[in-house]
Amino acid sequence: MKEDKSCEGDLFCGVNKPKNPAQMTDLEKKHTPVIEAPDVVKKGEMFNVTVEVGKLMKHPNEAGHYIEFIELYAGDTFLTRVDLIPERTAPKITIPISLTHAHPLRAFERCNLHGTWEGTKEIKVE
Repeated sequence: MKEDKSCEGDLFCGVNKPKNPAQMTDLEKKHTPVIEAPDVVKKGEMFNVTVEVGKLMKHPNEAGHYIEFIELYAGDTFLTRVDLIPERTAPKITIPISLTHAHPLRAFERCNLHGTWEGTKEIKVE
C-alpha cells in the first residue's frame, strides 16, 4: 500500500505528532499535549489526568496565536473537551476520570496557527 503524502508539510491536514519524540523540534515541543497521570490505576477508581500544552516549551497565549481547545480520549472513547480563549485561559486542564480497561489516553489540541496535535500516554488498569 502506498503512503499518502498529500498532507505532507500541511499542518492543517490531519493530526500532527512529533516525528521523533526523543528529539522534538521547537514547533513540536510547543504544540504536543503532555498528559500527566498515574502509570497504573485500579479498575473503576477515579484519578486525575492533567493535559498541558506548552509544558515542554511555552506556547503563546495571545489574540493572534493561542490554543483553541483541548480534548481527552481513552482510546477512541471521548471523555471531555475544553474550549479556550486567549489571554484569560491557560492551555492546561485537570479532570478526574476512571477506566475499566487499559486504553491509551489520547489528548488533542488545536492551535489557531499550527493545526491539531496529539499526545498519548499508556495506562495500565489492574
